[in-house]
Amino acid sequence: MPKRTRRELDWEDVRELLIALPGVEYQPPGPGVFPNGVIRANKRLLAYPVRGRVQEGAGELVWLRTGQTEKAALLHEDPATFFVTPHFSTSPGVIVRLWRIDEQHLRELIRDAWYGVASKRMRAELEQGQE
Repeated sequence: MPKRTRRELDWEDVRELLIALPGVEYQPPGPGVFPNGVIRANKRLLAYPVRGRVQEGAGELVWLRTGQTEKAALLHEDPATFFVTPHFSTSPGVIVRLWRIDEQHLRELIRDAWYGVASKRMRAELEQGQE
């Protein structure tokens, strides 16, 4: 039986998963600090594509918000998928090698990132939409 390969995830997948959550805003590419677009909720960064010197491998990289405890655990448990550079070492997130992560794990990380910045109103809106 042939080995089944999964589709490689990319920035569009991250963007679509986040935009589906209440209160999430996408700022398209433009001049300034985030020339490749950025996603925020409650005026706080959730994710953005990482380009430039950190780009490696055949896939895409994305910075994703995490809590400090989760960040430490991800970096320790799976350094092949999650990493930081000196520039990102103090940021509240990790860089994810999207070609190494499965969609379910990405969904969980995105949901955790969103919960970390969501207001009570945003959380209520999500719970109401799931009924």
